[in-house]
Amino acid sequence: MKSTAGIIFSNLNDNTLSRLTADRTVAAIPFGCRYRLVDFALSNMINAGITAISIIANYNYRSLTEHIGSGKDWDLARREGGISFVSPYKTARTPNAAMYSHHLEALKNMQELIREIKQEYVVLSDTDNLCNIPLTEVLEQHEATGASVTMVCAECTPDFTSKTPGMMVQSDETGKITRIIKSDKYVDGYIRFANIYVMRTDYLVNLIDEAFAQNHNSLSEDIMMREPEKQNFYVYCHKGTVAPVSSFQDYYKHSIALATDPAFRRELFGEKERPIYTNVHNSPPVRYLDGATVKNSMIADGCVIEGTVENSILFRGVKIGKGAVVKNSVLFAGTEIGDGSTIQCVVADKYVSVSAHSQLSGAPTLPFFICKGRKV
Repeated sequence: MKSTAGIIFSNLNDNTLSRLTADRTVAAIPFGCRYRLVDFALSNMINAGITAISIIANYNYRSLTEHIGSGKDWDLARREGGISFVSPYKTARTPNAAMYSHHLEALKNMQELIREIKQEYVVLSDTDNLCNIPLTEVLEQHEATGASVTMVCAECTPDFTSKTPGMMVQSDETGKITRIIKSDKYVDGYIRFANIYVMRTDYLVNLIDEAFAQNHNSLSEDIMMREPEKQNFYVYCHKGTVAPVSSFQDYYKHSIALATDPAFRRELFGEKERPIYTNVHNSPPVRYLDGATVKNSMIADGCVIEGTVENSILFRGVKIGKGAVVKNSVLFAGTEIGDGSTIQCVVADKYVSVSAHSQLSGAPTLPFFICKGRKV
């Protein structure tokens, strides 16, 4: 397999996840007790032997840089390659560089860095899909077919909907793409793009040059959807789970599924040869005090439980008071629930404090959100 570099986009879909991105970028959204969304994209690349990775970030990325640090937890603290952060900046060719809203805008702003990539192939990935994908197989297929671009896709069920329209792909029996449309719901005969591209590095450089010449800004609409049947584009269909996080409701639904659905957990974390890596903290174990009851939940290190927790996700350092009841909820790090309180269908950001004997309730289709540091 040829050498490969990785590029991760950290900010797309900020507008549809605004409750969770007021103080962080999409890539830094916490998930599953101790992970961040970026961990899935990073781990997919690491597990495929990709060790030169750039993360493109616009704003609100302080927590993302703190989470990744030097990259040692992903074995990316290296003299050559490793991990780097790139933000939009002005050059002689891009005097109007600004916050990007499309992949191609971001790539144009970092064209000089892309020209310096030594690896033959490059993988482009968003962070708004929960998936554990064998990128090694994708790269092998890409090389075998001689494709200009390979798009990683996944089947979707008839009840699929998305907050934002995404690309839906149709291909022939060889896997060559014949048509691409945009839709925010299931379309019969099409599979859903998982926001992961594989292409040759020199092809990406030429694509960026063409974007400057033709004033293109959207990789999907100006490049991929423009007569795909005449291009050498192929599809790789992942048979496992690809769970989109295109809205706050998506995030809540997948978080609760992680706690209550063992099959969903296995899809994301159960592959021994493809583990999901994250920033490791040295925290004390969970303390279960007298009166504690926990069912169908995931509890991170450092939590103190003195009440009842059911069908919920608790991040590091959460405290559940005596007689408190927490159900179908997601509590970020440092949140404290007072004695005798009842919490149901709630997502609480970091360091939230709920007073004793409070009652807060949302609904499975409309969970209640508490902002970071809020006292209720």
